[in-house]
Amino acid sequence: MSEEIKYKWHQAMLYKITGDAIAIKPLNGKEEFDKAELETFIEGYLGFIKQGNGMLVINDDGEALGLPQNEMAEKNGYALFGNVIFVPIDTPEKPLNITTH
Repeated sequence: MSEEIKYKWHQAMLYKITGDAIAIKPLNGKEEFDKAELETFIEGYLGFIKQGNGMLVINDDGEALGLPQNEMAEKNGYALFGNVIFVPIDTPEKPLNITTH
């Protein structure tokens, strides 16, 4: 049985095609964005790419629409087009175990 992955939506970063990185938060203090909010940032239909440290929210039609390639995504080895949102995984804090000899 796999554990559900939780994301830190309140720590999401929007990486615009201009190269600007902007911290974004869900409206009205909600825990997560709704679909319309994400589509506004992405400027199109949503696509999701899971990673080891989080998730990318992308414009699923970005390449077909002729949007420019996203610089941040390109630097990280992805050919993604248009704005991209990175949402980190919510990992529980582990207590620090210190041993002395």
